[in-house]
Amino acid sequence: MEKVKRLACLLLFSLFLVALSAQTGELNTALINTAVSHLDNIMTGCLRELELIAQSPEAQAGDWQGIKAYLSIAAEDLPGVYFYVLPDGNYYSLDKDFTNLNLSNRGYFESLFAGNNVLGYDIYSRSSGKQSALMATPIIVDGRTTGALGASVFLDELRSRLTREMDLPETYTWFVLNQSGLTMLDRELEYIFLNPLELGSESMKNALGYAMLSTEAGELTYEMGSSQRRTLYKKLPNLDWWFFIASKERITSQAQERLNLSLETIVPALQNSLDRIDNLTRSAVELKRQNNRTEAGIRELLQDILSSSNQILQAAYVNTEGVMQYIEPSDYRNFEGTDISSQEHVIQLRQTRQAVLSKAFMTVEGFQAISLAIPVYDDNNTFQGSVSILLRPELLLRPLLTSYEIPPEYEFTIMQTDGLIIYEEDEEELGKNLFTDPVFTGYNSLQELGHRICTTPSGEGDYSFLSRGHELAAVKIASWNSVNLYGREWRVIISKPVE
Repeated sequence: MEKVKRLACLLLFSLFLVALSAQTGELNTALINTAVSHLDNIMTGCLRELELIAQSPEAQAGDWQGIKAYLSIAAEDLPGVYFYVLPDGNYYSLDKDFTNLNLSNRGYFESLFAGNNVLGYDIYSRSSGKQSALMATPIIVDGRTTGALGASVFLDELRSRLTREMDLPETYTWFVLNQSGLTMLDRELEYIFLNPLELGSESMKNALGYAMLSTEAGELTYEMGSSQRRTLYKKLPNLDWWFFIASKERITSQAQERLNLSLETIVPALQNSLDRIDNLTRSAVELKRQNNRTEAGIRELLQDILSSSNQILQAAYVNTEGVMQYIEPSDYRNFEGTDISSQEHVIQLRQTRQAVLSKAFMTVEGFQAISLAIPVYDDNNTFQGSVSILLRPELLLRPLLTSYEIPPEYEFTIMQTDGLIIYEEDEEELGKNLFTDPVFTGYNSLQELGHRICTTPSGEGDYSFLSRGHELAAVKIASWNSVNLYGREWRVIISKPVE
């Protein structure tokens, strides 16, 4: 272990020296070689730890509590979801123990249980919005795969770590592509999981495509926006990932020019996003009306709905009795047969036979979500049940907010008309009710304004409450407007300190 720590220190020192050379404007092979070695060591180091755990007596015996203790240590070095999966696809994770979810339909599953390691498989979690890269290894006992261990490494945290350790000036950018051209890591967070071979400039497509198809290392030049980029690249030794470091002739941000956040811009954008998901879901239900008689037809409908937007976490077919009969993706099929007839929005839909947007509720996975339910009819217009999709408000907003510049003193909040906060950057306030939670007790002006906000679709007013990150209260002014879907209103609020 001490030897590993010494090597890590030496590598970080090398990165520091390389960063110093970068400050002088030099783009050299030492820079790309060190960065490639560092990233490869991080990822393969994770795999080596999993392989060691897989050989432990606890893993060989399928003892989850023993495996969990080992995985807890491994997770300290590299943030991610660490798990133990059984041959039937059910799995345990560090944070949930037995998850009651299933991985057997994942693209890597068959190869993993055939006895092969998984290195850098790209994963997007619909439930958390996390983008990750999977490292996994089988547990083999007497020549038979009895289980597997995996780590879905969080790419956001890994990106931040590499950016911090390389400490490159703004005149440089860097990114990592996999063999399909998908961006696994990027100095700019919003570019992760985009594909420059499809979305980049023609100059960039040609240059990067040639590099990855023809060579494992080299130098190229391409144009992006108003800058020309001289780029060094190299393939990682153990993963099918290519690391690119580029210097720019003049500083231009990779991110699009951002607009100032205002109610006039964000409210229509959020309303359009809600309407789009609603239209996609209703259109799919209508298009597949004739397929609602068979399980295969219904599952095809649910899969089509999921593929229409990565903001939809789950799609379920709820029968006339209020039971979730079919669920996609298949990770959640263990919940098929669950009776949800007592839920408020299910009761409303069964009574009115009209589409409904639910209030926010806490899912079994431990996050706040909303459900959009659309009634289903057959060719004779006979009510057959409903299709219910699951959404997370923060994941709905995240792609919208990347387009806006939010000044640090501004606070952006979305609240239901019952006072429940369904979006807030401050996690201490997210999911709390303005009128009942102790954190808001004693702030009478805030709660009085809250009542106005809940009963009035738009307006402006001032209040006193704690400033974010401070212990003292400040006077703030709030402006609000509303979005609406099937009668369910959300108040969109922007507040800032009074000058």
